[in-house]
Parts: sequence; structure tokens; C-alpha cells
Amino acid sequence: MAYDAVAESVRLIADGPPAQPVRLSRRRRFAPVAADVDDDVAATRFLRRSTGCFCDEIHLLVRNGNDGWRRLGGGGSSNGYEDRTAEAFERARNDLSPHQVVVNGGPAVLRDHLLPWTGRWVRAATLLAGGGIAQLVVGGRRLPIPYHGHLVVVWGSRRPPSVTARDATGRTVVTVTLSNDR
Repeated sequence: MAYDAVAESVRLIADGPPAQPVRLSRRRRFAPVAADVDDDVAATRFLRRSTGCFCDEIHLLVRNGNDGWRRLGGGGSSNGYEDRTAEAFERARNDLSPHQVVVNGGPAVLRDHLLPWTGRWVRAATLLAGGGIAQLVVGGRRLPIPYHGHLVVVWGSRRPPSVTARDATGRTVVTVTLSNDR
């Protein structure tokens, strides 16, 4: 049972992730995790229950006119029978120190259908924030940390953005730079 990636991504961009865990089951096959929008590009992240495994999927989108989004592509991973439920996401955050941010790679998609070295790319990275971090600042965007600590960050510029993690008082606790490497 597949889900409509574009429709669910648009819903996630508009409404944000759920405030409490979504249980994956035979009836509920996917759960929204995080979204980020940078000007006219966006990334959404979902957990999906597949046959015999759980998948972590990222969709990269570009604005299609004033009111719509078009999916460019994306990427995902599967760890077989590893527990990829909302509870496992929460446990992963508990394994970090309070002010730690773990940056992992993500998908990159050529936005323009030109030669790869002259076209513009849309890139994303996944992040996991420790329990002492309340928000991330990426460029001028402020991303609140969801209860599970997992996020996705998107950018369409040539240079990757720097990410500043802040605690509940607004104090900067760590700064990391994302990479264009896939």
C-alpha cells in the first residue's frame, strides 16, 4: 500500500509533523517525520512500513507556480528488520548528549535538466538533535525540534548552509556545517 508522496509532502509542509508518535501498522503504512522549506525548494521526511522492513524516505520538491509543489526525486534507506518505529526514533535521541547534533547525508537532485556541472542542485541532509536543543537556525529559518529529534534540512544554493543549534533559552550551543557530498 503506497502513499502519494507529493500530496502527503504538501500536507506535511503546510501542517508540520504530528505532535505525538504515529504508530506504523498494516493499516497505517507511513508517518510524517519532518519538513523544511528554503525559498522555492523543500524536503520532507517520512517513515514507511514496507514488506518486512521499515524505510526512512526523503522527498525533494520545487515550487510549481505560486501554489503547488513538484517532486524532483529523493532517496531513502532501509535497515531490514531494525526497529524504525516512532519509539525507536525517540530512543535514538536519548543516546545523544543533550547538546549534540548528528548530521547524516541525504539525497541530491539536479534541479535543471542541463549538464550536471552547470545545473542547479537541490540537496538535503538528515539531522538528529539531542534533548537539550530546542531549535535549529538554518540561514534565516528557525526549525523547532520535534519530540523525536529527527529533522531534514534542504538547500538549493551552491554552498551548504551552516546550522546553529540553540537551547530553550535561545543560547547557541553548537554550530555545524552541512556538506555537499552525497
